Amino acid sequence: MASNFFSLKTWRWLFCLALAAPAWGATPTALPNVELTGGLLYQIIASEFAYQRQEPALAYQTYMQMASTTKDPRLAQRAFQIADSVHAFKDAQKAGQLWAELAPNDADARLADLLASIRSGELTPSLQNTAKELLRSEKDAKKKQQIFQIIALQVDLGNATDQEALEFIRPLAEILNNKGQAALVLAKLYRLTGDMEKCRQFAKKAFSDMPDDTTALLEYADILLKSKPKEALLLIENFVKKHPDDMQAQLALAKTYARQGNTRGVQKQLALLEPYAERSGSLAYTLASITDAVGLTNDTKRFLLLFERLSKGDEQLSDRLPQTYLSLGLLDLRQKHFEAAISWFEKVPKDNHFYTQARLLQAQALLALNQPERALKILEATRGHNQEAQMEIEHKKAQILYESGKVSQAYQSMKKALEINPKNAALLYQSALLAVELKKMDEAEAYLEKGIKLYPERADFYNTLGYLWVEEGKNLDKAKTLLDKALALEPENPAILDSVGWLYFQLKQYPLAQNYLEKAAQKFKDKEILLHLVEVYQVQGFTDKAMQILRPMLKQAPDDPEINACMDRLHLRF
Repeated sequence: MASNFFSLKTWRWLFCLALAAPAWGATPTALPNVELTGGLLYQIIASEFAYQRQEPALAYQTYMQMASTTKDPRLAQRAFQIADSVHAFKDAQKAGQLWAELAPNDADARLADLLASIRSGELTPSLQNTAKELLRSEKDAKKKQQIFQIIALQVDLGNATDQEALEFIRPLAEILNNKGQAALVLAKLYRLTGDMEKCRQFAKKAFSDMPDDTTALLEYADILLKSKPKEALLLIENFVKKHPDDMQAQLALAKTYARQGNTRGVQKQLALLEPYAERSGSLAYTLASITDAVGLTNDTKRFLLLFERLSKGDEQLSDRLPQTYLSLGLLDLRQKHFEAAISWFEKVPKDNHFYTQARLLQAQALLALNQPERALKILEATRGHNQEAQMEIEHKKAQILYESGKVSQAYQSMKKALEINPKNAALLYQSALLAVELKKMDEAEAYLEKGIKLYPERADFYNTLGYLWVEEGKNLDKAKTLLDKALALEPENPAILDSVGWLYFQLKQYPLAQNYLEKAAQKFKDKEILLHLVEVYQVQGFTDKAMQILRPMLKQAPDDPEINACMDRLHLRF
């Protein structure tokens, strides 16, 4: 007796909990007269145990077999629920079809079959007609709206393109009693397809029909922000006056103030939102982003620290912790709290995609503390999570080595970076400059020639190669061609004007040289340009002009070796 009583209780429990009643108030289904045998009951219990033990495939197969044998739609429904819960959409589709076959008048069964088909296949005209029939058959406007929203969600989650989704949903929206909700869904779909004018029209319609709906407000305001920011701001401000307790709208107002650079407006909203952030890590994180946008550094740091505290132990929020550590480090770096910045950067874990960036910034902080060796040690121990990241590491190492006076080692690191990305313009150019410094002229020329070939619209490659040949006194005809091209690309660039002037000096065309060098000196009081101009003046006998340039330079740097070498070479004395 005890065994039979237990079995009866289990049967009722399973059908109360596992085989839930229809959600949409469908017409009751005529159930088959199935004898509750011990074997059937055992299969049901075993299936539920299998599902609880993370074996959904076994539970699904057993329920499908029982449903096919008994013709009981509740068993097919349970098979659908199990497959759907683990995103086995093909299996859910089979279960939904069986459920609908066994209970053809059950709206839930027809909806489940429709949703599974939408997720598993194409958005066919047949599926669209089924959806239309389902919506038309539901007399309750609220339930009809719920069905429409569920269908729209599944279409959005499916494999269809945005345009296909729009074509499928648009006729369904026309069936709804609530045109505002339909317009809101269509506005979102038109946004996805890139038709912003249609999106604006439907968003306006949605908000016009539902002036107290926050979602409609946010959709319409977001569209207006792009073309009519003042109108969008006024729309949100009026809404929050009417609904001061709507924190979602208050947050939207804070974001809008931030987008428009209104620091005072952001601060006003913080006073309203901060108490809620004390209990919501997600809100704290959003407020950190808002305050950072308007330069409220201390507030940004405070909200990030709050988020860090609230997110610990929360799986939904903890994924943001590495970026939070990086942001906190950047804030301290910006405020020149270098040791604190280093501590935050160290918290970013190795398996996170922010890891390389954190190590690069850590090296930057160490350089600010004048600890280049420690910075290099960190970079040597760091392996980028991809080739691009590894290139950045080698590039940073080259920079540190160069600034430490280790030009040859810097060149080797630069070459390693260039091996990873041989077409990178910055790496090609900087490699050329290092090669020049190391007197590796052939290699420097090769880098610059490759740069010209890859980037024909970049003046710096033409200018540097042309100037290099001018300095060496070779290929002057080719150098002129290169420098003319550079000048055509950037006619006001003082570095290029200097190169052209120095070329004419080498060609002994001194008036032309003087013309270009004077233009260069007017734009940029660079020592090299000024010394070139001194030589041009002196060779033409304009010693007074040469000395007018040299006197203030010597007064500022009397022991400068380049200035003194120029004076010695030109036999100039006070």
